[in-house]
Amino acid sequence: MTAACGTDAQQEQVSSSPAAGDKQQNETNTGDSEQAASRYLTFQDLNGSTVTLEKKPERIVILNNELTELFYQVGGEAIGIATSAGVAIPAEAADVKQVGLINSINLEEVLQLKPDLVIGQPLFHKDLSDTFADAGIPFAILTVKSIEDIRSNAKLFGQIIGKEQEAEIAITDMDAKLDALTTDLSANKPSYAIITLMMNTASMQKSTSIALDIAETLHMKNIAENLPSGKMPSSVPFSMEKLVELNPDYLFFVVHGTDEDGQRMIETQLESNPAWSSLQAMKSDRLHVLPPSMFVTNPGLKVSESVK
Repeated sequence: MTAACGTDAQQEQVSSSPAAGDKQQNETNTGDSEQAASRYLTFQDLNGSTVTLEKKPERIVILNNELTELFYQVGGEAIGIATSAGVAIPAEAADVKQVGLINSINLEEVLQLKPDLVIGQPLFHKDLSDTFADAGIPFAILTVKSIEDIRSNAKLFGQIIGKEQEAEIAITDMDAKLDALTTDLSANKPSYAIITLMMNTASMQKSTSIALDIAETLHMKNIAENLPSGKMPSSVPFSMEKLVELNPDYLFFVVHGTDEDGQRMIETQLESNPAWSSLQAMKSDRLHVLPPSMFVTNPGLKVSESVK
């Protein structure tokens, strides 16, 4: 604004009788600048879309339950949330309206809540952008696949809810805890595989997940990193033969669903295979089912507990 005013003043010094068209253009630019300055917040979402909040949002709906925990950790309060099987919601959100599963949103219920901001997830909610745009509701696609994502989203949530300073303090505290856990790591890099169990299918995580980022922070080596991807670039189709060949030191399981679903899949798809007992991780009792709240959804500012 100051620079614009200075430019106008310089133009007046050059010519005391500006053309009518120039005067009208200057008035238009000033109006645009004032309008932009009056907006509460503008930011880019995961898709590169510009999200503009004309005022501080008071009725926020979180469709991406990977972010619900983090949103509440920085002091946010939602009026509607999505859920998923086997994933607990924050205690503070126990009485909040549930608008369906993350992959099966009840759009009518969302609109009835009259939100002034909706936060979605890239895999399931991209197609909702036009609906929210037509309704005049700001819509942002956000996700968390790394510890750095936790930092950036925590900062963004702080800006959205007007608690930016509190969010910065919380991020600093999180980083201090992470530093304490990762300062004196062994030079040895144990190998591992993270097997995802979901909807009666098994795959090995290859890239872009919070669990993998935590393992990388601990200087561990992912055996699936250089294997060819399947339909999803971030994962590798499960192969017992390949798992036996690479024979990782540790095996971790991430279950999308209930504990019962995960245990049933481990028994029917893995333990029933004769080659299962030959794995080094099996012999050394280095098999672990990772808690969904710490590795499936985003642990948020408590990620140090997941690292520990």
